Amino acid sequence: MPIFKNINKDFFKVWSNDMAYILGFLFADGNIMKTKRNTHFVSFYTADKELLVSMSKIMESSHKVSERRSETGSVYRIQIGSKEIFDDLVALGLTPNKSLRMKFPFVPKEYEGDFIRGYFDGDGNVWVGYGHKTRRKPTLNMLTGFTCASKAFLESLAVVLKELGVVGGSVFKVKNLNCGRLQYSTQDSLKIYKIMYNTNSKLCLDRKKLTFERFMKMRA
Repeated sequence: MPIFKNINKDFFKVWSNDMAYILGFLFADGNIMKTKRNTHFVSFYTADKELLVSMSKIMESSHKVSERRSETGSVYRIQIGSKEIFDDLVALGLTPNKSLRMKFPFVPKEYEGDFIRGYFDGDGNVWVGYGHKTRRKPTLNMLTGFTCASKAFLESLAVVLKELGVVGGSVFKVKNLNCGRLQYSTQDSLKIYKIMYNTNSKLCLDRKKLTFERFMKMRA
């Protein structure tokens, strides 16, 4: 007898702050798959178990969180079998084997910050450190980056961020890796912080959010 799991199958039918975040996270660290047996799966992957559990609760899921260990640490996964959710995600722009052909999907303006934060928590990074260390007063800097194998996705993300007031940024290929990066310097990083975290959703990776806030305290 199959074991049936609970899940809100309507979750991706209606836009909300949490839905946009989880969609963004799926674009970064998830995938959808249709098997030869015509079964449909949606999978989430992350090294941050607490975030995965939080997203699972919001989706009203009773699916098990599995763990896979490697030399670099543990990776956690939730796999959901649902043709209905699969079809809803395809309608929203997610595709199987998405990495090289992914494009930025349509996201209502009021939820763009949540989608971007979800993607950032999956495939983004923020760095804080000092430049010009040989000078008498080294410069405190912050860099924010988004990584993706699809150049088209990064370029369209840059357009969306520009519409939201982020003026700089550059897309470049990451050396020795089959992916690109969209990167921003300090002033744009502060704008991106406000875009991503000034929402009604509490979903986020705390360690990334705290890096932004640590920079602001150091600079105050």
